[in-house]
Amino acid sequence: MDSSYSPDPSTDESGTLYTALLSQRDLASRIPINHVTAPGVDLTPVCFSDHRYEDAAAQQCLSNLLAVGFHRIIVDLYWDQSRQTWSLCPVELDNQGNATSPIRTGAFPSSLSTSSSSTSPSATLTRARVSEDTAAPIVRDVLHSSLISANEGVHHSGGLQVRQTSEVASESIAASGTSAALTSATLAAAPSSTTNGDSTAAASQSSSAVQPSQSGLQIDGYSCTDTIGISTLTDVLAAYFEVTENDLNATFKYLEFNVRLAAPLNDPTDTTSSADPERLPASGNYISDLINSTLSRYLYTPAALRSERANLNQSWFAGNIDNPPAAEYMTILPLDNASGVYTQNGWPSESIIMFLRALRVIASIGTVDPQMQQYDFEADAETVFSPGFISNDIDTTLSSNGTVIAGCLYQSSNITVPIANSSWAISSNLPNNTIINTTSSAALDLSSCGISPILDMPLLGNSATNNATTYRAFIRNSLWGWDTDEPSDSLSTATTNRHCAVSNLANNGLWEVVDCTNENRFLCRRDDSPYTFSISDAKNRYYQGYEACDQGYTFAVPRTALENRYAVAAMWDFLSRQTDYDNAPVFWLSINDIDTKDCWVSGVDEICPYRSDDRDTNKPTVVIPTVAGVIVFLLAILTIMVKCAANRQNTRRRRKRGEGGWDYEGVPL
Repeated sequence: MDSSYSPDPSTDESGTLYTALLSQRDLASRIPINHVTAPGVDLTPVCFSDHRYEDAAAQQCLSNLLAVGFHRIIVDLYWDQSRQTWSLCPVELDNQGNATSPIRTGAFPSSLSTSSSSTSPSATLTRARVSEDTAAPIVRDVLHSSLISANEGVHHSGGLQVRQTSEVASESIAASGTSAALTSATLAAAPSSTTNGDSTAAASQSSSAVQPSQSGLQIDGYSCTDTIGISTLTDVLAAYFEVTENDLNATFKYLEFNVRLAAPLNDPTDTTSSADPERLPASGNYISDLINSTLSRYLYTPAALRSERANLNQSWFAGNIDNPPAAEYMTILPLDNASGVYTQNGWPSESIIMFLRALRVIASIGTVDPQMQQYDFEADAETVFSPGFISNDIDTTLSSNGTVIAGCLYQSSNITVPIANSSWAISSNLPNNTIINTTSSAALDLSSCGISPILDMPLLGNSATNNATTYRAFIRNSLWGWDTDEPSDSLSTATTNRHCAVSNLANNGLWEVVDCTNENRFLCRRDDSPYTFSISDAKNRYYQGYEACDQGYTFAVPRTALENRYAVAAMWDFLSRQTDYDNAPVFWLSINDIDTKDCWVSGVDEICPYRSDDRDTNKPTVVIPTVAGVIVFLLAILTIMVKCAANRQNTRRRRKRGEGGWDYEGVPL
């Protein structure tokens, strides 16, 4: 399948990272999406820091960011009055008000083109001049092959089965070797040279990396193709959703548009020019029109949210819903006619929006330039969420090592959702540091404060187009639950009892896999409060988790980064009150993969939702060691025999009435 979604092979999730991301997503699957922190990225600094706005490179960059695990995509979208179109390029590409002649797009080998320049009053325009009858098919084929890269297709880690199915089967994408072969074959079949005046350029094989387009307009430091716009992004997203439709690790995405006015061609530095009200977008050119043309089947819309909030008994809490959203995260009120309940501030969870309805994305408006305030946002209101609806920018202050010192939503004295309100909280206040661990630590600390980190700078000065591994490392290092290289049983095929998890305070509360037969205290959560945790009095093996907590509390595992922050605080509080705590400071979490390896579920005896019944015989079992089992059995028999002997003797004892009327049992004869 020719796909716009073509991530670099280095973005492939495997081993512990794949399992960690999957388990973290599943734990949060019943939390309303407005309270689940997820990393976001601003495309302008991360994909276009070199001011090259070209289709193939943009699609490669977005593909890499989606593949490594960024959830919120922030886009600067420019209205080009001269061409009456939306563009990602900050500058108009025509100053006559008419569409420009076609500008070629894609990965065009530099050896296939020469350039000729003409001078305008304020800009130098460079356009590739290639004979139409020979160059056009070459451009299409090279663009086609440049968007094909290695992709292992759908992940089925450990043979796990998919949770959802689709009528449209995902097609596999050709490997990078095929890409190189296609490119080579295409160029070999094409004419060996093209002529531009007296100049001749020999065709050469394109490299596997994305090559900057040499056929765009060069405008005062910008390189822009005339086709780079909303469809550049939505085509990638649509292809990504199709490829991952049956992927266990499929995730929900957020597409946020900052609405801006493109600078005039004759003054690319002018960011204050006014928009002509008569030349603003009209019907057929609204943002919602262009999004719906590609993503309508995947969109969760304001109209849907409004309808579902109006009667929860017919939507998120209907009788046939197995995994409704966590009600403690929203305010629920009775309807006037007492026929049900509704909410004014609630949101669905991924268990509803993605797993049940197969929707994958929300589109929204971010910031709006003053020049674009007259745009008809009402025309988009049923499809695109209005400014600020799914973002709440938190004013934060971070130290030089990435620690949040002001603005954190965690407050030890506040444990109610309305007070510690993390609804749609975001912050782009990450340190611009040459050490990626510092930036990742800041992202992790923001997440632990209930705030989604937004990356608005290129990591280590490199874009995500050709340096995807750096961005993959950022995602891994900013995970809030599992420690590095955890869950570690993903790396082993040996049958062991290591299928249960603990939070280790000696390692900042990060999670580790341990033997389920160890004896530890249990983390408990109050049933009606997501941020209220306690620690069990007694220690025991993992299997006694259901009996370990006090009444009104349940054996638990944190489901969000902010919940985890409160849980770790409860553990430290417990330790501070102990005078003789002589064991490692670890506490059982209600998460295990006892049923199916690498499928981490919450509970003591829960079944993996991804496996089919024919895999029952393959599930790992936790067995008490044989020798220990025999010893326990013999001790039990001896205990019974001793008690029986004692009872026989007691029947022959002489009873005497002591002073005060109590019975005295004499010494056995």
